[in-house]
Amino acid sequence: MRNAFIPILSAVFLFLVGMLTINWQLWHMATLNSAGAARSSTFKIDAILNEAVNAADTAQHVAAQGCTSGGQLELGTEAALKPHLRAIMIEQGGTIMCTSLPGNGVLIIHPETLPDEKLMLLAGNRLINGVPVLVFQRPIPGGRVIISVSDAHLRDVIAGTSENLALVVNKQQLTRTGDVSPLPTSQPSTTLASSALFPFSMAWQAPVFFDMTRLVQQGWSLMLLVFILSVAVGILWRRYAGKSTSFEEDLRKAIIRGDIVPFYQPIMNGKTGGLYGVEVLARWKHPKSGYIPPDVFIPIAERSGLIIPLTKGLMEKVVSQLKPLLPKLPDGFHIGVNISARHINSPTFIGDCNTFGQGFKGKKIKLVLEVTEREPLLDNPELIENLNTLHNSGFVIALDDFGTGYSGLSCLDALAIDYIKIDKSFVSRVSEQKDSTILLDCVIEIAKKLSLSIVAEGVETKEQLEYLNRNQINLLQGYYFGKPVSYVEFIKFLLSKPKEDIRAYEEEKV
Repeated sequence: MRNAFIPILSAVFLFLVGMLTINWQLWHMATLNSAGAARSSTFKIDAILNEAVNAADTAQHVAAQGCTSGGQLELGTEAALKPHLRAIMIEQGGTIMCTSLPGNGVLIIHPETLPDEKLMLLAGNRLINGVPVLVFQRPIPGGRVIISVSDAHLRDVIAGTSENLALVVNKQQLTRTGDVSPLPTSQPSTTLASSALFPFSMAWQAPVFFDMTRLVQQGWSLMLLVFILSVAVGILWRRYAGKSTSFEEDLRKAIIRGDIVPFYQPIMNGKTGGLYGVEVLARWKHPKSGYIPPDVFIPIAERSGLIIPLTKGLMEKVVSQLKPLLPKLPDGFHIGVNISARHINSPTFIGDCNTFGQGFKGKKIKLVLEVTEREPLLDNPELIENLNTLHNSGFVIALDDFGTGYSGLSCLDALAIDYIKIDKSFVSRVSEQKDSTILLDCVIEIAKKLSLSIVAEGVETKEQLEYLNRNQINLLQGYYFGKPVSYVEFIKFLLSKPKEDIRAYEEEKV
């Protein structure tokens, strides 16, 4: 469940980011569409008002001629030819002199009372037919020209877009419903697109940033795509992260289930062929992959801290398996267990080892703690103290993989070491070639001077065996004598040995 949390969280995060991005794009497009519709409507109303400008030119000419019957006809013709105009009126001296309507009719109630504004919106209650109009005015000598624009054409412009637009003139607005009302001042999101030619604007409401209806109606396909991509990324992340974490989780479960089992590799006397002890090696009994070697899972166990429960579980199994065999084993038979620096530093280490030793109570078994040099051993004084404490209580301390790790000779001085285990990389150099044993000779010489016992690992050839025998290295371990085997195979190996070949480890020094 813990490993699934991060992939799920990643998928959800990616989906939310995708939704936010889609919503922003749709909001941005809606904003651009609204602004574009407002600009387009502004241009159209500019064109309508240009008709009013042309009609005002004609009316100004008629007024100059004295508003004759011919002039009145000319006004009617001009209004008829301009499809967006409703009426043209000439006012002089506070009186309507002539109009484009038959009989000098007027639609505006008391037009002479209109303020001197170039543009204004008149509500229906100012007109005889109750229909609102847009009024365009131009001053002339002694009066003015008043031209009304049909509200139907204005509403066609406003309603011709999908946006909620309004024509705004002098803080009055005409909406697509045909109503003239004051422009609300309590809507901060209202945006105005002003005309460059005439004193009017197109008002529109900026779209809200998040609109679920807009998101579903316009972005459902992108939402589906983002959902699929998010799920795919979550699955890929799960698989990728699982490569590094699922193995650790599998190992954790394997330790709990007891799938980490001990294998036993014999430690032999190279001269007599006698069995002196075993090294316990961990194997993972995987239900699908079979036995997994320690170099695959031990590094992961050490990094994750699982090495501590792994070693404790291994010790328990060694006790349960070898305790019934104690009558077959001589006093001094040695059982070696690999111990990591992380385990030595843990507060349970001494207790774990004492519990391990109590399992063989009643038999003089040599319990060997093989300390690896893969990690620094001298950085923590508590580590040295723990090992020396166990040494004083009867445990044997061996320095494993000697010469390949961090500590080297410094460990021999700080720790109570009983013997060293020569790494197989040194033993494998032994050959007929001249100087092939220089390094190994040095290690053996050091051990002699320090009176340390030696176990040589990785013995695979007769030539290596003979070299080690010549140098009085009697305790040997390697495929030449046998591979690590399971408990059942070890019993068979043990039973195949004559009793005199199973001897206690003699305290001989090289």
